[in-house]
Amino acid sequence: MKKLRGLSLNLKLLACFLIAVFILSAFHLGSYMRLMKTMTHEAETGANERMASAVARLEESFSQIHSAYYSLTYTTIFRKVRQLGTPMEYEMIDLYNQAALYLGDNRYIEAYAIFFRNTDQIVTSGGNYPDDSFFSRYYINERYGVDFWRAEKTASFSQRLYPAAIFTRNSPFPSGQSGMLLPAAFKSYWNNNVSVVFFLDIARLCADADQYLAEDFYLFSADGQLLYSSEPEPALSAPPDQTESLSAASDGGYTVQRACSYGDLVCVKLLPRSAVVGQVTSSLYVSLFTALAALVLAVIIGIISIRRVLYPVHDILRLLPERDAAPGRTDELLYIQSSVEAMLRQREQYARAISQKDAALSGFLLQSQLKNIYVEINAPESASDTPELVFHILYFRIHYRSGTLDSISAEPSAVSYLLMENLRQTLTQLFDAALIFQLEPTQFVAKVGLAPARGALEQCMERLLERLENEREHAFFTVVQSGAVEAGGEFTGVYEQVLDAAQYALVEDRTQLLHLPLEPDAAGSFFFPSDQEQQLRVLVRDGRSDEAAALTERILAHNLDKGIRHIHMILLCSGIVGAALHALGELRREGGIPNVNSGGVYNALPRCDTARDYQELVSGFVRSAALCAAEQPRTEDAILDGVQAFLEQNYRREFSMDELAQTLHLSKSYLSTYYKGKTGANLSDRIQYFRIRKAMVLLEDPGLRIADVGAMVGIGNINTFLRQFKKYTGMTPKEYRMNQRSGQ
Repeated sequence: MKKLRGLSLNLKLLACFLIAVFILSAFHLGSYMRLMKTMTHEAETGANERMASAVARLEESFSQIHSAYYSLTYTTIFRKVRQLGTPMEYEMIDLYNQAALYLGDNRYIEAYAIFFRNTDQIVTSGGNYPDDSFFSRYYINERYGVDFWRAEKTASFSQRLYPAAIFTRNSPFPSGQSGMLLPAAFKSYWNNNVSVVFFLDIARLCADADQYLAEDFYLFSADGQLLYSSEPEPALSAPPDQTESLSAASDGGYTVQRACSYGDLVCVKLLPRSAVVGQVTSSLYVSLFTALAALVLAVIIGIISIRRVLYPVHDILRLLPERDAAPGRTDELLYIQSSVEAMLRQREQYARAISQKDAALSGFLLQSQLKNIYVEINAPESASDTPELVFHILYFRIHYRSGTLDSISAEPSAVSYLLMENLRQTLTQLFDAALIFQLEPTQFVAKVGLAPARGALEQCMERLLERLENEREHAFFTVVQSGAVEAGGEFTGVYEQVLDAAQYALVEDRTQLLHLPLEPDAAGSFFFPSDQEQQLRVLVRDGRSDEAAALTERILAHNLDKGIRHIHMILLCSGIVGAALHALGELRREGGIPNVNSGGVYNALPRCDTARDYQELVSGFVRSAALCAAEQPRTEDAILDGVQAFLEQNYRREFSMDELAQTLHLSKSYLSTYYKGKTGANLSDRIQYFRIRKAMVLLEDPGLRIADVGAMVGIGNINTFLRQFKKYTGMTPKEYRMNQRSGQ
């Protein structure tokens, strides 16, 4: 040990370095299996990334086909035929010309057929025929014959993809020509009078999207049905269970799959075992060679560096200012330490100051971006010969009628996208320039431009409202139109005025157009006198839920008859909710107001579209508040306490009023009369309200399905649960859960 202590610093450093090299080498040799696993993971990652890129381009190709369909459905003749379901001969000819215009240039649509629900005549890419002639003479497949498509045109769906099959095409096509085609059927969201079937050249579509999909590629539906295989004899009949990673296939290879957002497809790529193993092996060799080269380089650098660290103190002292030179050789290390600590403290101060300035700058930029939302839109036109335009800001809000969204199989986001595309095409046709973006799923803002012309804007707006009126069966719109703004004008202020003006639309189930500046009568009000407020508070405090809800509906109906606007209706409803809360506060001065989801009601008021929405939301809340007041302890009562105890123990199952009465050793009629007289509320309402209160707590758990929550509180029928929940809360369970998630 003494001999080791006597070694020079150079030898000590060299010995430490060699020991470190030895330890690292041993660790490297012992981690071979770990390295293999890492390489396999890299192969998985590479396969997933390659598959994700290919599927993204495939989705773009499908989206182009979908857009072609949407463009066709927007034409006047298609909309007319969709409403009638039985086209005339001249209408079929017109539809054939429009279909050829929108679908004929798509290289992936090998052929198409347009079916009508009430006739056997069809419009095809080759002409107009009876459906049996087209599928028995011109377009032949044993599986997809005329009987199959006749059955499909009566089925209810919005979009379907069928397994690809070989179709033989006779005259007027070249004799004997055949190909692998994938049928895709589309129907309107609103009715199924018209069906459009595309026969897609799926092999070309996949290969053009990405050559990676040209071989060993499979398409499956969401339920596991094989739709397309690039190989004549498919090696896979169902998608693998494991998703988004390499999984072993039956033939010794591997599969990698990716979900495709279009049509809920599952894309699967079969990789040969040799390709995966070769990639892993080559990556391993590269890694080992790199590690070995790094080890040799580290040894060389270490040996060279040892000689340069023999006198570190002198090198560091040269970097320090001469006026702060070390006082003596013995204090050099302490002096260096204190100097380095001072520099680090100064560096931290600089970093803190820079961080504060960066945060302030980021906040300023964010505010600027929000306040100047139209900066990109205000960019001048690139073409020099574009005429000077006068711009207007348009605001659209769609109000869906009750039950409309429930009857549509598509996701709300897809419906919003379709609506925005329809608005975009309409505005593009009516105006010289148009830009539109989405604020919320039901709100859109557009900037439109017109060349100066007398009466041109009024004509365009009339045609726009006519097109919106076509959807009156399913929805109605609130449209706000700003005044004229020059191309270089300030759009931000106009944008804010348009949003504010939308609140002054009348609460009516019809499409309305508001102009800026608003008319003087827009500054209306609402009727809610103090005597009605006092009466409502008494009814809620006494627990008379039916009377309180009826009074609420009379107040709302009176204001609706007078022509109330949305902003004033929100204020009126807020006043009614506040009166109910005030009544509850009088009962519980010490314990505070009980939780009756008033925050959720306030949050839901701006999203109400129709008078019925306001009535259901507010009357449901008032009914819930009255029942809550009825259950507050007033005096000790054995029967009331017995009812409460029975509900606490049995609300999770269904039971009858007779069972409750027998448990308390009373008759059913006496129990109902007694409870009504003591609390002012019906016992049946009390039971259902108790279950709904328990359900509100369970809905805060996002892992529980809504149907399961209903069963857990003793309401097994999902429709009954939805109806009762809305009756006592004014909103659906889904809306209540969304309010809770948003932190309201």
